[in-house]
Amino acid sequence: MSSAPTEDPKSWRQTKRWFRDHPELGKPGEIPTGPMMSEEYYQRERKLLWPHVWLMVGRVEEIPEAGQFFIKDIPTCDATLIVVRGRDGKIRSFHNVCTHRGAAICWEKSGEKGKVNAFACPYHGFTFDLEGKLSWVPDEENFYDLKKEELGLKSVLTDIWEGFIFIHMDPNPRETLKEYLGEIGTGLTDYPFQDTPYFYEYKAVVRCNWKVLMGGFLENYHTQALHAGARTRAVTNENPYSHNFDIKLHDKHRWISLYRSPDQKPTKAGEIAFRAGRSSKDASVVNSDKWWKLHKSFNINNIFPNFQLNVVNGAWFRHLFWPLGVDSVLWESRMYYPKAKNASERFFQEYARVASRDIMLEDGNVSERSQAGLKSGAITKWVLQDEEVAIQHFNKVVADYAGPWTSEMSR
Repeated sequence: MSSAPTEDPKSWRQTKRWFRDHPELGKPGEIPTGPMMSEEYYQRERKLLWPHVWLMVGRVEEIPEAGQFFIKDIPTCDATLIVVRGRDGKIRSFHNVCTHRGAAICWEKSGEKGKVNAFACPYHGFTFDLEGKLSWVPDEENFYDLKKEELGLKSVLTDIWEGFIFIHMDPNPRETLKEYLGEIGTGLTDYPFQDTPYFYEYKAVVRCNWKVLMGGFLENYHTQALHAGARTRAVTNENPYSHNFDIKLHDKHRWISLYRSPDQKPTKAGEIAFRAGRSSKDASVVNSDKWWKLHKSFNINNIFPNFQLNVVNGAWFRHLFWPLGVDSVLWESRMYYPKAKNASERFFQEYARVASRDIMLEDGNVSERSQAGLKSGAITKWVLQDEEVAIQHFNKVVADYAGPWTSEMSR
């Protein structure tokens, strides 16, 4: 008589599932805290990491017409970019620097938008067309051997993936965008991101190292304690510590399918919101079985280094984490929804926005407290459990670019 089949070793009911398949991560569950406090290591990241990776800066729907543009700061590269749609429909990016004497051409703040027929520098009036060519110079005859064809705006490599605009600060990157994204890009091919034109946005400067804040978005282990008020979404008596459905570690990126309780019991306000009609398949942004199955879980696509794309409950949202210093990071979060068809759906969106905000406040608060604890010198390493494997993988990729941490590096 044959024995009964054993349970899948990758089932969320099991323990110690992930590290055993990834010996390249080194000793399971240990990473040094030094790189999260060291100014020297932060400068290594600025030099060796950020200029050599693809960075997501916006979506094509933000600038649908020729002449529409937005400004984007890339603080780790001391750069400010103009991202603009040309008359030919192509989206390009340029340094926001006049080639005359270096003044900023657009004085808008990062994230602000506009529409122009050409870009004129406010300092002396040098004017550039939408493709970046220098088209007019005041008192041009008074210059010596002026070569306008060589004085166009300095371009920045730009490419598009599923409507997301990516830039690369190195004009000769080691990989194309498609090669850089690899497997994590194929899983969301043709997802209807464009069908969600409405979003809510939160921005905050969090007083911690960017890797500390990122760590909280690479595991679900903290839900049962930190997010106790919302824990019914991810914690049950059967799965009290919210073991994930699945984790896939790619070359640079990570995909995590979080556990979602089949017996979720929302708060009273949440129950009203869900009854309002936004929890059904008919009200979702997606209407195919393929994508609806995906939405049954909470799926995290962590795209290195600072772009997190989450898909859940008929909507999607994204986080961007921009280091401002060794212990300061700008966190930009957007939650995207389809246009509400009635008041009930609008109520659901408002409820989801506020509920997400409260959870993010908890994430930001604990990250600042963690940074303060690290600065005390009380610990020199993070001790991670198996469900936190993505944190170790993420920090390994940072070290692959910036180099290993050594105790000789200054704090």
